[in-house]
Order: sequence, then structure tokens, then C-alpha cells
Amino acid sequence: MQETGWTPLITTPMHPEYPCAHCVSASALGAVIEAEIGGNPMPTLSTSSPMAGGVTRTWKSVPDLVDEVKLARIYDGVHYRNSGAVGNDLGEKVGKLVVEKF
Repeated sequence: MQETGWTPLITTPMHPEYPCAHCVSASALGAVIEAEIGGNPMPTLSTSSPMAGGVTRTWKSVPDLVDEVKLARIYDGVHYRNSGAVGNDLGEKVGKLVVEKF
């Protein structure tokens, strides 16, 4: 569905669409965190960004983190939903491979 008047949060870069690298990284990290935590309770995940004025973001689960990264790339105007989904899938596979090998 088209949203008339919608504009991205940043200038849309001039590159072809590809799997979202931020999504790959977030999902790979998430797969490793979930493997390390195992069946134990998930701690609150958080990070802060000096680029965003020191704002701290928190998540109660890995899927919450991964979904926020995917949506942020859409809101930025950098990616379409499919590249987020493909990036998440690729990252999860990479993270699981890392866990398996290391």
C-alpha cells in the first residue's frame, strides 16, 4: 500500500537492493546470544549510540532486537521489507554456523 507524503528518515542511498547488512549482523549476533543463554532467562539486551546522542535502546528478547533493526532500515529508506527478511535469514544461519564451529 502506498503512503502518500511518506519520506525516509535519511537520504536513500544510490545502490541496488541487497540483503540488509545491519539485519545480517543483528541476526547473527542474536543466534549466538540465544545459543549462549540456552534455556536460561533472557537478560535485558541494550546498547547505546554516541551517533544518536547517547540514546540507549533496550529489548527483552532477541526477536525484538532483530525486528527493530529490520524496521529501522525500512524507516530510513535504505531497504525494502524483503531485504530485511533475507538479511535476517542469512544472519541467523551465519550465527548458528559460528556457534557450531566455535
